[in-house]
Amino acid sequence: MKHPSSILTLLITLALSSLSISSAHATLVLGTLSSQPTNPAPQEPFTLTLELVDPSQVPVEDAFVFAEFRLTDAMEPVVANFTESSLPGIYEAVISLPEAGTYDVLLRDQTFRQEEAQATVTFAVNASNHPEGVNFIFPPTATGPQSLATWLIWVIALPIVAAIVVTVVVLRTQSTDKSAPKKA
Repeated sequence: MKHPSSILTLLITLALSSLSISSAHATLVLGTLSSQPTNPAPQEPFTLTLELVDPSQVPVEDAFVFAEFRLTDAMEPVVANFTESSLPGIYEAVISLPEAGTYDVLLRDQTFRQEEAQATVTFAVNASNHPEGVNFIFPPTATGPQSLATWLIWVIALPIVAAIVVTVVVLRTQSTDKSAPKKA
């Protein structure tokens, strides 16, 4: 029969070894920015639609995304805050831009507090050659310190400590079983 302490030790070891896997979030996000109407007029409200999927085409849900539109560097940005629609991976915002021209758009994904993914695209207002949608990629972001010491602790030191703890528990259990009086 196993002792409850050895089962508890095993569960704690498994939980600690899975921490590095569960806290990782660094992947590409593919996006498409489009508008309705396709070619918006200046000073008229229009709807921006943002579609986000991962590399395997699974919709990205619960994202916190916004866009900053600038016609020139001196201009204060016009900010569009996206909200998730009823369809997974689809976000919408209503915005009005002050004048015609080609805007530089900084798309910012701040879903996770410790990271921010950014992409820059252009968006034309009242232009003859306005595209149906603009594709972009949010690049992978760092999810914390990635030093050699961190990796050595997670990959080498923690498994060795776990193995030592499990070995001590098993040896104690075996020595306790041998010293117990045998029933006849």
